[in-house]
Amino acid sequence: MPIRLSHKHGIAPLEGVVETDWLPQPFTMNWLFTAPGKVRFEAGEAFCFITLIRHQEIDDVQPSGRQIEDDPDLQAQMLAWGKSRAEFQQLRDVDFDPAARKEMWQRFYFKGNPPEGGGPAPKRHVNKRRLKDLR
Repeated sequence: MPIRLSHKHGIAPLEGVVETDWLPQPFTMNWLFTAPGKVRFEAGEAFCFITLIRHQEIDDVQPSGRQIEDDPDLQAQMLAWGKSRAEFQQLRDVDFDPAARKEMWQRFYFKGNPPEGGGPAPKRHVNKRRLKDLR
């Protein structure tokens, strides 16, 4: 049976890194209740997602902050995306353009396409991971 993805009212998943390469016991999936009440997960409904990462690579990341104005090309791409997005939302939500309403969203990221003027899509872009089956 395929897994159904859904959001739940009143509850939010918490994230964490679990070093399972040495862990001899199971770990838990933790949730934060955001509203009073009960939450039920139906059969076949996803209740957690596991993402594999190499924790040493996280330790090697050095975050930094910069102003977008320091990179005029990146700023131009962001402004082009914002303009395209606003125009699309105007067509879809205000003008009720049938083609825009049928599309519902632009899918720039999904397709790996930068907005107009952003150059070609990166060759490393993957819009759907195809992981190996569990042994």
